[in-house]
Amino acid sequence: MGKTTASPDLLIGAIGNWYNAIVSYDAKKAQMQKALTEQLLRSAVTDKKIQTYHQLVEFRHKIFTNEILRDPLPENQAHVDESIVETDQVLNYLYHLMEGRMAFQRENYLQSLGHYQKAERSIHSVSELERAEFFFLLGEGFYRINQYMHASLYLDLAKEIFELSSRHDERVIACTSLQASIYSELRLYHQAEEFFLDCLEQPNQKPFNRSIHLRAYGLHKERNGMLQDARDYYDEALHTGDQYDTLVGSKTKANLANVLLRLGDCSGVALLEEAEDDMKTYNLVEFTAGNRITRGFTFLRLTFYSLIRGLDELVNQELYFEATEAYEEVAAALEIDQQFELALSYMRMANELRLKQFSIGINN
Repeated sequence: MGKTTASPDLLIGAIGNWYNAIVSYDAKKAQMQKALTEQLLRSAVTDKKIQTYHQLVEFRHKIFTNEILRDPLPENQAHVDESIVETDQVLNYLYHLMEGRMAFQRENYLQSLGHYQKAERSIHSVSELERAEFFFLLGEGFYRINQYMHASLYLDLAKEIFELSSRHDERVIACTSLQASIYSELRLYHQAEEFFLDCLEQPNQKPFNRSIHLRAYGLHKERNGMLQDARDYYDEALHTGDQYDTLVGSKTKANLANVLLRLGDCSGVALLEEAEDDMKTYNLVEFTAGNRITRGFTFLRLTFYSLIRGLDELVNQELYFEATEAYEEVAAALEIDQQFELALSYMRMANELRLKQFSIGINN
């Protein structure tokens, strides 16, 4: 007998069930439906629209499993014909969600938000829980360009919906963790502490997700000058789940190396070199620049070429919050070194950059 061919309708139904399982945060069912879809694909006659649907849901699955967060290289992105997605609201939503997420991982935050804005035009075509995920990603995007009011608004919207679902506890925690980071960056220390501790005290978290919250707490501690605490939380984050060998782990290595060197611990040198090698793979401006800054003012007291190059890269990429913190850090080091005039000039630049945060996205 000849091989049975799966009907297009059967395949579309399987992809739809897979997508619904992802949105419902049902990991077991999502994996089963993924396997069924791939089995049907081997015996189905498909057109470009069905292929596009499959590729975009597969990418959505990678967001769901954190694969994109672990390894956001271009080969993980679906390559689809944009003219096809324009004819279908759900495909249009999924396409711009994918493009926005990949741009976010490349640190192109304005480009990311541009794609999310296009996805939002089709948001009426997706379920309420999918809208919550979208609101979370929007909140995260606005947070990264320091638009805290917009970020808080979208995170609150996402959290309200996630809290209605028994399967989305970890998404509620993710919202709380980002809200804690906002409080931290606004120097509202006690509110940030309360929110971070609430996240970390929640039971039954997936190890990789917990590692992300531990890293965020480490950043909070570092921001408040508690370098030993920051060191301990970075180290715990790095060795929780499989973070060490992921993109997030590379960032944590850079954070930990910086803190170790500032504490006078020479083990930070090898870790910094490891983080620098990792960044060559991912080509991330923020952390490449940060590593140069670490070299510039911890390797043996202020090597200005490396320092200035790193600071300039942050400013040119419009990473004004990160640049502000770096300038303040350098100013503090200069003050300890009793180079008061130079320290003052760096503090002035930090203040200018703090104002520039509010001009992101405005054409000059």
